[in-house]
Amino acid sequence: MNLDDIPSGSLCVLDTNILIYAEQAASLQAQRLLRRIEDRDLSGVLPQPVWQETIHRLMIIEATLLGHVRGTNPARQLSGKPHIVKNLTMYRDKVKALVTLGLGFEPCHEPDLIGKALELQERHGLLTNDSLIAAITLRIGADALITSDRGFLALTELKIYAPSDVPVPLTQ
Repeated sequence: MNLDDIPSGSLCVLDTNILIYAEQAASLQAQRLLRRIEDRDLSGVLPQPVWQETIHRLMIIEATLLGHVRGTNPARQLSGKPHIVKNLTMYRDKVKALVTLGLGFEPCHEPDLIGKALELQERHGLLTNDSLIAAITLRIGADALITSDRGFLALTELKIYAPSDVPVPLTQ
C-alpha cells in the first residue's frame, strides 16, 4: 500500500529511508506524509534507532554535498575530520525541523532489545536496527510502519506502507 492510503488518525512509525526520500525530494508521497503529520492528520513517531540513523545520514549527505568526503565509506572519512563535523550545520537544522514538524521520539527500552528484537531477528533474519524498529512499533501499538525496506515484509504482525513513487519502492 502506498503512503497516500494511510487512514487519517493513524499512528505511524517512520523508517529513516522515508525521511531521506522526503528530504531529497525523491518521493512526493513521503513529502505529503510529512505534511499530513505536520497538519496532525496522522501521528508520526521515530524510534530511537531511526533518529540516530537519520541524524547520521543527514550529516553524511551534507558533508558529501559540500565536498568534504568522496567515494566509498564517507562515514569513516568524516570520522577522521572532526573539524569538518563541528562546522556542519544544515543537518542539525533539518533534525530540529523534524521535531518542530511534530515527529515524536520513542526510546528503546531493554525489553525491546533483549526480548522482542532478538526474537524478531531469530524468526525473520532482521538486522539489529530493523528488529529494534519493529519491536518498538509493536510495543507502542502503531497502526503502520512506513518503510521501503523489504526486510519488514516478513512481519505479518505489522501493517507496512511504502512509497510507490520511488524507482525501487522497497529496498533491501
